[in-house]
Amino acid sequence: MEKFVLSKMKTDNFSKACNEIYLLTDYNEKQYPEYYKWFYSKNIPRVLNGKGDVIFYLDGFVVAGLSTLKNDSEKKICTFYVNKEYRKKGIAKLLLEESFTYLGTDKPVITIPSSKVEDFSKIIDCYGWVQDGIIDSYNSKEYEFNNIKKMVKKN
Repeated sequence: MEKFVLSKMKTDNFSKACNEIYLLTDYNEKQYPEYYKWFYSKNIPRVLNGKGDVIFYLDGFVVAGLSTLKNDSEKKICTFYVNKEYRKKGIAKLLLEESFTYLGTDKPVITIPSSKVEDFSKIIDCYGWVQDGIIDSYNSKEYEFNNIKKMVKKN
């Protein structure tokens, strides 16, 4: 298993990796109808301008897991994916630890669809993530964790 960081890839491999990452995460289109547009107009430019990245692990030619990150005024895990065949094998922990190092925090902002909160429960408990909001503006309800801005009350 080998770790890759999208921003550090050479041009040819960068384009191929972008395409593969999109294809692996296009399931997000169900939740976010504009996912394709977001991926190529927001996420990839963020990688190119140093305000985000994608960390992924390959096992041969198979993507074992990936973490799409935003690292500007908001420290956020945008998409977190572990291939079904690689679940319960430590890939999630590896990806999270790499993500935390890149973002400089073990409490990044992350939104989790209500249908996936159970799948993330061990991670939420292990890292002490705090749910601080509910977003109901997409095609399903999402729970938001670790959004410090929302947690701090203004006088």
